[in-house]
Amino acid sequence: MRLRLTVNPVLMMVTGKSWAMDSGPPSSSSAGNTDHSDGSSIHDHGTGSLLEAAGIASVWMHADGTITDANDAFVSLTGYSRSELRGTAFSTLVEDDLPSLESLVADDATSPVSTNLSIRTSAETRRSIEIHLERLETDGDESRIVGLVNRRATPTESVSSSEFTYGRTFQALADALPDGIIVLDTNSDIQYANPAVERILGYPPGELVGSNKVTIIPPRLRQAHIDALQQYLETGERTINWTYVELPGQHKAGHEIPLGISLNEFWFDDNRYFVGLFRDISPRKEAEQTLRAKVSQLESIAYLGRHALENRDTDALLENATELVAAALDLECCVVYDAETNSTDDAFRVRSHVGCDDAVLETEIQRSSTDSLPDATLAAGEPIVVESFETDSRVPDSTALTTHGIRSGIGVPIGPTTDSPGVLVVYGTTEREFADHDVDFLESAATIIATAIERQAYERRLNDTVAELEVSNERLEQFAYAASHDMQEPLRMVSSYLQLLERRYTDELDSDGKEFIEFAVDGAERMRDMIDGLLEYSRIDSKGAPLEPVDLDAVLEDVLTDLQVMIDQSDAEITAASLPEVRGDAGQLRQLFQNLLSNALEYSGDDRPRVHIDAERTGPMWTLSVHDEGIGIDPEDTTQIFQVFQRLHSRAEYAGTGIGLALCQRIVERHGGEIWVDSRPGEGSTFSFTLQPAETAQRDR
Repeated sequence: MRLRLTVNPVLMMVTGKSWAMDSGPPSSSSAGNTDHSDGSSIHDHGTGSLLEAAGIASVWMHADGTITDANDAFVSLTGYSRSELRGTAFSTLVEDDLPSLESLVADDATSPVSTNLSIRTSAETRRSIEIHLERLETDGDESRIVGLVNRRATPTESVSSSEFTYGRTFQALADALPDGIIVLDTNSDIQYANPAVERILGYPPGELVGSNKVTIIPPRLRQAHIDALQQYLETGERTINWTYVELPGQHKAGHEIPLGISLNEFWFDDNRYFVGLFRDISPRKEAEQTLRAKVSQLESIAYLGRHALENRDTDALLENATELVAAALDLECCVVYDAETNSTDDAFRVRSHVGCDDAVLETEIQRSSTDSLPDATLAAGEPIVVESFETDSRVPDSTALTTHGIRSGIGVPIGPTTDSPGVLVVYGTTEREFADHDVDFLESAATIIATAIERQAYERRLNDTVAELEVSNERLEQFAYAASHDMQEPLRMVSSYLQLLERRYTDELDSDGKEFIEFAVDGAERMRDMIDGLLEYSRIDSKGAPLEPVDLDAVLEDVLTDLQVMIDQSDAEITAASLPEVRGDAGQLRQLFQNLLSNALEYSGDDRPRVHIDAERTGPMWTLSVHDEGIGIDPEDTTQIFQVFQRLHSRAEYAGTGIGLALCQRIVERHGGEIWVDSRPGEGSTFSFTLQPAETAQRDR
């Protein structure tokens, strides 16, 4: 039978009580909002037109009976304007001997009440009405009362024309709603279904009415529904949230539809019934699924990026990449193909794969025009998305893939499209539509893979170059040692014979002859000093001691002891701040300080030498400075002085081989620092260099 409903479900739908159907659960700001005291019309709240369509007059009141709003039907019934009604006590419209509003709708009322009243119109006439009242709780402290009014039949009117027909009221409201409505009895038999049910679930209302609700419940959930309903009928315990719950519905075509559902119950003629209001939330679910997929893909890309930065094992990265890509796209197979191969059949090489059948890989690695997805991707130089291999013409010979159950896939070039080292490919066993973010995700993964492969190739070339340089340096050191060692003996012989010649034939040589011999001896001695310096320069790296914590105060004390004669002869004043402990080779650091201090003393000019040594912590390094007040250096020459055998003065002015500052630079560079000079002619010079702190050496152990 078709059920004539009581006013309860009507009121609930009109007021929004327990029926806030949106894209999610009802919010406190909207559910049950019945306050129209701001002057807005019921029509502004989307219910007036439904009530008018059903021929229902409605009035809204405070708990004390003060009218807050009324619709056009009520205005027409009473003859008062809406502005006249607002703020008026409802009791002023009814006969004095009738029950008060407060007694009709008590505070503890749990269901609507109905009564017959006689109201006074603006024309001082009397009209008999039937009014249905319900108290609604709001978010505030004060409750509201809503009343639905219908004129009672007069002696000259037919009863049917004025009767408050619940079915007609509910029908008008339900037909206008975009959400599905069903009414069930306690046996889960459907007593009513509105037209929206067919749009959502595919069942015409006439086909559902009289059937059991399990028809629209997926088979896997039917028994759970029956058990839950029986438990509620016996104990009153609800197993789900009736205000809003998300459950799947069974479409007539056989597939499931995600639904957002609100439930309520009512009584009629001592029988219990249940009302369900539901909405298709597939768009929201799809949006949520898309968002989850994007988040998963972004997390995978972030992980791959960190892995690529923190680890240099490219093979491990490729293995992780194929696993993550396949999981993020929920596909069965992912492959990294290497296009750079020297094999005679010019086939691809599989660098890494997961979940792929060997027969599929064997088919795809054979390169022949664009007959495979990796070949087609390389030829296109851009991603290729294949939603169906059976219909996509870009991969002409896909029979082998479909034979092995492959129906869809995406290919993305790895690296620059003009010279791609390979292809990242995913395969699916079903035809599938891929989203733009899926392709973006694959391109991001391909970029990380390309960077890792490029870095691996670069490191391989770098290692080869370093190995070649090490061999070259070793040969140069061997050459320098051999040259210096082998040249020492001839130079000593030349010098010895010249000195013998001078002693034996001194009486027979004129002044020019003696001067020539002196020049030759001096040249041989300078040549020997230069060879010794060059040998020392070449051994800075190869013959140095391990870098360990070194106390620079102790190093400076040893250097000052070695230079004591030179200091005394020049009457030099040398001061120093407290120097730090650094990471270094103590012997080479002594040589560094000795070269800088001896230069400061030698190039002091005519004044008494004054030298100060300072230290300052600058970030992760110590900066040491040796400042003098000597003759200074032209700023244009500050780079030249650190080159081997480069001199700014003649040997007549200042002695030396021109290799001392080059040795200083080589020593500082070996210690991971840098050296420079700030100077101007006549204003002295400050040689500064950086060294690592001693704690660096402790961490390296």
